Amino acid sequence: MAMEIEVGRIAAIDNQNGKVIHGRVVFKDYEVRHDEIVVDVSIPLNKELSLSEVEAQILEKAKQQLKGLVASF
Repeated sequence: MAMEIEVGRIAAIDNQNGKVIHGRVVFKDYEVRHDEIVVDVSIPLNKELSLSEVEAQILEKAKQQLKGLVASF
């Protein structure tokens, strides 16, 4: 299975509505045309993290959400 994982749409929120980082993870399967799974996640805002650390946390949270979803079936 040729799969690519993209982490994007990262946005930090720091206002009266909350302090979080939103991100989107797209799991693309190139063996099946136009087949992808999109997972939107939020993690706590930590201004000390680098972009690569934020991406890693977003990816890990997306994987956890997918595992939980699959386990619920």
